[in-house]
Amino acid sequence: MNGGDGPDAGPCEELRLIRAFLRLTDPGRRQRVLQLAEQLAEEAGLAAAAPAYVATDGSAPGPIRDFPGPIE
Repeated sequence: MNGGDGPDAGPCEELRLIRAFLRLTDPGRRQRVLQLAEQLAEEAGLAAAAPAYVATDGSAPGPIRDFPGPIE
């Protein structure tokens, strides 16, 4: 366990995942959960490494934001 070093993961969330996985007795289901977890982690890593928006022609409509603007 990483002690909550992930962006949203905490020790309780990690323990819940481990406990749920250990309750699975069907080897096929355990393998599927493992594959899904690895796939999601890989996709999250790729998404974090990729730029959110790339404008090569200078046509960006305005400032790029990761959050909504002010609400009136």
